[in-house]
Amino acid sequence: MPDRPESEAVLRHQVSRRLRLRRSWFELTQADLAQRAGVTRNFVSAIERSAQGLDAWRLWALAEALDTTVDWLLYGPDSAAVSSAPGTPESSG
Repeated sequence: MPDRPESEAVLRHQVSRRLRLRRSWFELTQADLAQRAGVTRNFVSAIERSAQGLDAWRLWALAEALDTTVDWLLYGPDSAAVSSAPGTPESSG
């Protein structure tokens, strides 16, 4: 298991960065991702700005909408967001 992040802010930033990377990989707007995940565009925007935390259900919904895993959103590696085929971010790195 990966090391525990040093703070909630660090974890939010990591998820935020990976969410943006993966969304851009699929060329989705925030509104597109929100619709797929069953959340609002404002919520996606807040997550991407690291301004809001995630509960387990919304984290799972975003991972599903981006064809990835919760584990990848939490722990990366970031390079997998753009270097692997859609649906298999954990296959590289």
